[in-house]
Amino acid sequence: MQIFIIRKNFKGKKIDCFSNKFRALLLLVFLFCFIFQNANSQELEPDLLTKLAQNTSENRSIATGFFVNDSGYLVTSFHVIDGYKKIKVLVDRKRLFEASIVKTNKELDLALLKVKAITPFLYLSHSKGVPAGMDVVTIGYPQVAIQGLTPKITRGIVNSSTGLRDNKDSFQFSAEVQKGNSGGPLIGPGGTVVGVVQSKLDALKISEKTNDLTQNVNFSTKSAILLGFLDGMPNLPTTRPLQPEQPLKAIRIYLELENAIVPVISDN
Repeated sequence: MQIFIIRKNFKGKKIDCFSNKFRALLLLVFLFCFIFQNANSQELEPDLLTKLAQNTSENRSIATGFFVNDSGYLVTSFHVIDGYKKIKVLVDRKRLFEASIVKTNKELDLALLKVKAITPFLYLSHSKGVPAGMDVVTIGYPQVAIQGLTPKITRGIVNSSTGLRDNKDSFQFSAEVQKGNSGGPLIGPGGTVVGVVQSKLDALKISEKTNDLTQNVNFSTKSAILLGFLDGMPNLPTTRPLQPEQPLKAIRIYLELENAIVPVISDN
């Protein structure tokens, strides 16, 4: 769609405010952005995409990350990149970008990566306002060798304002997660991020000790901890107020946010 701005001169004639030089400059800027992104990415054909998803081994990890600004900065879990030499991010399910490590914290299980691209991103909310019982969803890439590289959404609630052994830096939540969901966003009403998916309780090990099979006991690092971790980064993530009692619209959240949530592929 073209937009033209016109005004009248003193003689009443219409003048196009966009000169030919300005239009040419604008075209060059868009062309530069297109070339820049494609020069730093590898576009994958559908059959190569399938092979990428199925080619998992001890030397490869495929998990989840999400962009926090439009400059290519993304968050994931530290444990999904720990010990790997090469990290790539699949954008739009067709462009594979090499990622650099900007910052990590093993204790918080957080990592900040960057790709050379202009990216969609998620808004964050401060998790101090997150009550037990609030509806949440998570979107990610679980078990891609079996389930493929289409993002999967699950829904649940915040079960507790503290995590494992009453850890105050994390939540317990019930939305189903599997291997590969680590590093993905935990999203509240309004589509803002309130946490980073971290881990799930090992039901089989717990059942050996307790003779009871636990279900959907999962943990997420709070967004308040994430915001502290990101303090000082260029173009700080944008935060929005959280309205925990509002209805959560999972369909809208998935459609609006899926492109900002991406597979993180780590190789040796």
